[in-house]
Amino acid sequence: MIILLWFLAGAWVLGALFAFINFLLLPNLPEKRMTGALPSMTVVIPARNEEEAIEEAISAHCSQDYPGLKVIVVDDGSTDGTPRILASLAARHHNLAIVRCPEPPPGWLGKTHALHCGLLEVAADLVLFVDADVLYAQGAHARCAALMSAGDLDMLALIPHQTGGGMALLMVSLLDAILLYGMPSFLYNVPMFKKVALGAGAGNLVRRKAFLATGGFEALRGQVVDDITLGQRMKALAGRYRLVLARDAVSVRMYGTLRHAIEGFSKNMYAFLGFNPLRALLGFLAGGLLHLAPPALLLAAPWLSPRLLMPAIIATGTELSLDAAMCLWARYPLWFAPLYPLRAIFWNATLVLSAWRYYRRGVVWRGRTYGKGP
Repeated sequence: MIILLWFLAGAWVLGALFAFINFLLLPNLPEKRMTGALPSMTVVIPARNEEEAIEEAISAHCSQDYPGLKVIVVDDGSTDGTPRILASLAARHHNLAIVRCPEPPPGWLGKTHALHCGLLEVAADLVLFVDADVLYAQGAHARCAALMSAGDLDMLALIPHQTGGGMALLMVSLLDAILLYGMPSFLYNVPMFKKVALGAGAGNLVRRKAFLATGGFEALRGQVVDDITLGQRMKALAGRYRLVLARDAVSVRMYGTLRHAIEGFSKNMYAFLGFNPLRALLGFLAGGLLHLAPPALLLAAPWLSPRLLMPAIIATGTELSLDAAMCLWARYPLWFAPLYPLRAIFWNATLVLSAWRYYRRGVVWRGRTYGKGP
């Protein structure tokens, strides 16, 4: 047990090293805008039952100070108030077009098919693929275009500021924790590591011709985690890729309640692990050991063995410090930091639920059932 605990302490020290390097090297979206003519840009947004947040999000895109900007919203068979809201928005914004998407053909998921349908309507040089609940600040599109041009990039992945409160936001905070100290995230922007990349539902800005050269959405048709695969393909096949922190320009409230967060993440968590039971088991055990074992053994050390005390203090203290740093870095409430064991319990429960639902029903997304994946 003491060997295991020293191993966990070493893992957290490595996490501290990752955090230091990532903090220094992960870039923010520059504030500088282009002074000359902006490249043509179209925003493509898939929407299926998005009545809660879509009006504010779409209005923010349509109101950008960006000459010639077009916004295409693909209504993917919404059954709530989304079509009514979109019709009202289209009447107010001349640069907004609504595309009605048919049911996806066999082998396609709804979101990738909706994005494909939207892309067919685009002639612009740059295309911003973004979810329907993401809010863009004024000037964000021009800043992104400036960086694309300055870096001669084919893709720009945008990391947003997560908003909301309560246990749902605590659960979402793991995404920023992984980005800061869970891995060497700075490698995303190192060209030689072609498979180390991701995309983000908050914003994937691509050069249209470069994206089509990778196979477009036809190559992603059955991908549940399409954003990540899109980023990986663009970096591997197009090459000129960059990930930036865009927290002052892009924000999203992913889930309003803990129940909705667990429900939402359970839809694609097992898919993220490649529908692989061994990976899921390792992920479950790693989550429990890394986040739960050190504080538990710290409390139990006086009764078990005093030799456990030092590695337990190092592991527990390091993660607590890293989570506090993550809260300051990503603008979460600081009181989230000591609740990391609870967050680990939520995520492990979600992983179990995700795998159970997959083997029971297959892939279920936005009211559609697609059967089992690969």
